[in-house]
Amino acid sequence: MLPVMRILWILLGLLGLAGVALGAYASHGTAFADAYHQDVFGTAVRYHLAHLPALGLAALIGSLAPATAPNATRRAGIAGALILAGMALFCGTLYLKGAGIAELTNPTAPIGGFALMAGWLALAWAGLGIVRRA
Repeated sequence: MLPVMRILWILLGLLGLAGVALGAYASHGTAFADAYHQDVFGTAVRYHLAHLPALGLAALIGSLAPATAPNATRRAGIAGALILAGMALFCGTLYLKGAGIAELTNPTAPIGGFALMAGWLALAWAGLGIVRRA
């Protein structure tokens, strides 16, 4: 397995753990200044957890493809990097805003959102690389 794919698998596990832990934190309203900040934090958790399957698929495609479709491995790495960047920028910004640490959401959150969308598109591109022709 390529080192990049190992890193994606490790990050998938750690980000899954973090998502569950942050979700538990978000469920306790007493930790937030008001309902708005709790809702923003909860939105970050939902997007965080919703994008973990895409990261897992990128790791899976990249792990299975090297022998038959080396381009798919590179594409899967690109998809994984975009998804990670998007999660860091979009979810990270919302986590900070929800926790009351920072009020900055522009342009960081929109850039993160575009990175997430590009990550899904790159994932489709990677998947096409492993489809065999009949």
